[in-house]
Amino acid sequence: MTDFPVSGGCHCGAVRFTMHAPPLSVQHCHCETCRKTSGSLYATGAVMPCDKVEIEGADNLTAYRTSASFERQFCRTCGCPLFGYEDGETALFYVEVATLDGGVDPGHPREMESHIYMRSRAEWEHVSDAVPHFQTDGPGEIITEAQKSEG
Repeated sequence: MTDFPVSGGCHCGAVRFTMHAPPLSVQHCHCETCRKTSGSLYATGAVMPCDKVEIEGADNLTAYRTSASFERQFCRTCGCPLFGYEDGETALFYVEVATLDGGVDPGHPREMESHIYMRSRAEWEHVSDAVPHFQTDGPGEIITEAQKSEG
């Protein structure tokens, strides 16, 4: 069991955040956009209520729109991906939980963890864990306008 609050931040330390509650859900997204922006086979985002996360050093964040309705925020110094925002959802956002200090468990409900957009995964990627797999979106995901048109 995770004791809150938990903290995390970018590689260089210019941006720090504190989560005061567990995420509502966690998704391991295998879409091409997440692969390209993370430089990895998938990005892991935790859906968090905005009022449960404190961000320090926000003036060191830079933003990039990966679709008409979705903005990702990165540290402008080290390039570490940290947050994602869907324009139509003002109460929730994504936190890249791989940036939690020491790899601490984010404390999310296990039934609300999933692999999403498996239909878009890299052709050589093999996912063999017991976490549910979805070809498109999964439960608890913040659905972007671009995803709605793909789905």
